Amino acid sequence: MFLFSFDWRYVLVVSLMITAYMVFTTLATNWRISIRRSMNESDTDANTKAIDSLLNFETVKYFGAEKREAARYDKSMERYERLSVRTYVSLAILNAGQAVIFTTASSRHHHVLVGIRSGRNTVGDFVLINLMMLQLYQPLNFMGMVYRDIKQAIVDIESMFSILEQNPEIQDRPGAPPLSSAKRGPLRERRVQLRPARKILRGVSFEAPAERRLRSSVRRAPANRRSRAAVSLL
Repeated sequence: MFLFSFDWRYVLVVSLMITAYMVFTTLATNWRISIRRSMNESDTDANTKAIDSLLNFETVKYFGAEKREAARYDKSMERYERLSVRTYVSLAILNAGQAVIFTTASSRHHHVLVGIRSGRNTVGDFVLINLMMLQLYQPLNFMGMVYRDIKQAIVDIESMFSILEQNPEIQDRPGAPPLSSAKRGPLRERRVQLRPARKILRGVSFEAPAERRLRSSVRRAPANRRSRAAVSLL
């Protein structure tokens, strides 16, 4: 109906505007995704270094590595800040590009002004075309926002998906009952031996009743005798 009411050039402009808007939104969003992924990786790296330094603060203190750890953290945060700025700049470029496409398409309807002067069109036709362009812009803008948010959310939870896809190293046997249904009973360890570079445990056996805890202690003996470990219930 729009084709018969107005000139074919209006239909061509609207079609080109919709196509250019969708193509530009898709390409710009995919470009932003790579920046967002790099920003998330730098954020994870900075958090990992901070947590590792705090958990091993004694080791950091022993070796006097406070400045080195602070420099490593500052370097990661500097990269995160730089990529965060790039993320917001790319969003501004995306919005500006969409506005330019819409404005350019709207300005191409100057032919209707010529039609008004010649009497072929009325002022109502000019208002109708502009209102139609505005009505097209709102759903296109909403679709672009939804597509951008979905892609960004998928990138933000990629790390969680990679963790869920990993298989556990220790798996239950087929038909193994859950721990909640297992009967409570004592814990028995027999002839436990620990042999790294030197022997530490030599055939230690102990039994812990249900709902009890164990306490171990080492009794120092003279130089000509061996030290003995004692285990007692709490």
